[in-house]
Amino acid sequence: MGDASDGTNDGSPPLPDCPTCGAPVAVVTASGPHTGSASPCGCSVPPDLLRRGD
Repeated sequence: MGDASDGTNDGSPPLPDCPTCGAPVAVVTASGPHTGSASPCGCSVPPDLLRRGD
């Protein structure tokens, strides 16, 4: 049984991995139509990395 503070049983989907370094990506800041920056790692990623499927 997981602890509520460990994030394993909170019902949230897992964070996607950065395609460059493999770290979990929480936020992508778009700096242009085809460029963005992943946080917290800071790698360049496409702005639609965190786009949700409809």
